[in-house]
Amino acid sequence: MNILERGLTILLCLPFLTGCMGHKTPQEPETAEPDTCTMQEVEALASESAQLTVWSTYWDCADDMEVLQSEAGNVDEISLFAASFQNGEVTIPEATTRMLKKIRRREQTKEKTVYLSIVNDVTENGKTTQKDTAILQKMLGTDEAAQAHAEQLVRLAADNGFDGIEIDYEKIRKDMDLWQAFLNFEEKLLALAEDAGLKVRIVLEPSTPAEQLNFPEGAEYVLMCYNLYGNGTEPGPKADFEFLQQMQEKFRDVPALSYALANGGYLWEGGGQTAAQCRAAEAKAMAEKAGVTPERDESSGALYFSYTEGQKSYTVWYADETTLARWAQYLGELTGEKVAVNLWRL
Repeated sequence: MNILERGLTILLCLPFLTGCMGHKTPQEPETAEPDTCTMQEVEALASESAQLTVWSTYWDCADDMEVLQSEAGNVDEISLFAASFQNGEVTIPEATTRMLKKIRRREQTKEKTVYLSIVNDVTENGKTTQKDTAILQKMLGTDEAAQAHAEQLVRLAADNGFDGIEIDYEKIRKDMDLWQAFLNFEEKLLALAEDAGLKVRIVLEPSTPAEQLNFPEGAEYVLMCYNLYGNGTEPGPKADFEFLQQMQEKFRDVPALSYALANGGYLWEGGGQTAAQCRAAEAKAMAEKAGVTPERDESSGALYFSYTEGQKSYTVWYADETTLARWAQYLGELTGEKVAVNLWRL
């Protein structure tokens, strides 16, 4: 077992992630030890933001409730990630349903606004396709389909006790026909959600052609300001200050804009571009085991370090609480006021 493997072994509650979806639902205990790194990240972002929303994921939420309870005064809203398309139906994972029940039971969190996040991942006959645009063509491609889909999502969120709907439909990119279908769907969703007393959030990727789209008022728009570097790239931070400035300028005319920042980072092996995600606690443990001290990059505020073991070399870049606070602070400097921030993820 090498240094990396030993470092990960002692962090059983913080498994590596290989993507945003497709994970097995864990055996989730009612209580767990809170992640102190995540608590520090929440506290750092709360001090630098006008509003803080946090994501909790269904596949790795064992200690999320404890963090939410401890940091309730710093968290304004919660988004539970995520419902997806399962054999033709939009389905909420059991872990998400359990998390909502926990939030409603705890005194510190029971009044929090909680969103149901919906993603365009499709599972058919046990096979999952992530960020599938074919399902969007089907669900949004005609006026009748868009109306039916909007009604379905409002009913799903209202019947299950959520306060809002978060739409995280990705990989539309520069497909302008699909974007127009999406905007038509969004108008219908906003009208139905208002009647049902639900809030709406729309997640936007950096590749969104914002300059060519007129987003309607009434929703909060959440800009993903991360994955500048990651799996498929050379080593580097999830975001840097130049990237944040580009995003702020590109999306400056989008109404009710908030910014999503990502914690943790990536581990690269050798000189390749294949990377595995890691949490800040994992990265710190790896550095300690390797006997190296991470350095802070001036252009991004992120931490990085490299080490070798045997014939293999490793490079890690990650964001800690200081990085996240600097990113939020910089966005505030660009806009002239503290911005609304979203943390991916607990």
